[in-house]
Amino acid sequence: MKTGLLEVMEQVTLYLKEYLPGYTVLKVRKKSYHPDDSHLYMVAAEKDDGTYAVWTCWNQKLKSLNHGHYGLQSKEDCEKVMDEFYYGRDLVL
Repeated sequence: MKTGLLEVMEQVTLYLKEYLPGYTVLKVRKKSYHPDDSHLYMVAAEKDDGTYAVWTCWNQKLKSLNHGHYGLQSKEDCEKVMDEFYYGRDLVL
């Protein structure tokens, strides 16, 4: 069963509401296109104080959020972090 980004965004929103109130999800992005990583995503969010955060691992199977990068100053900073931790189609293992 494939999980859509909207479903993941809904699950992350519920998670943040319970465990990290004050954050609003801005973007959900696949962590990798490797078939073994089909349940892994990255999340960018804005905090009420105007700063941003990126978590480079949302596990859709476990509904857990890990590897947070907090205190980012812009959406562009979020994109840079996500780009750094993305495993693209060109990855050779």
